[in-house]
Amino acid sequence: MSIRVVANNYIREDAVEQYLAITKELVEKTNKLDKGCISYQLARDVGDPTHFAVIEEWEDQASLDAHMRAEHFTTLIPKLGAFGSGKEGGITLFERVF
Repeated sequence: MSIRVVANNYIREDAVEQYLAITKELVEKTNKLDKGCISYQLARDVGDPTHFAVIEEWEDQASLDAHMRAEHFTTLIPKLGAFGSGKEGGITLFERVF
């Protein structure tokens, strides 16, 4: 059963371009290198240009767990934390029902 993840991030206005550059690298490497990745995308809130969500789909929990141990994830995710606006984001895991 596939696992879907929505990871919300709120970024400082002055850091959006830096955030996008690093996130682009993360998205590209994840889609190319991570076994079990069905989809890994960045989306922006149409009503708030500082609100982003990484929307992911994984074949299973083991694939997601492996992604979180991958070198590109463990290297790039800490860098993204520096761009936060202070508004709390969050990560929600979903499993497919239908």
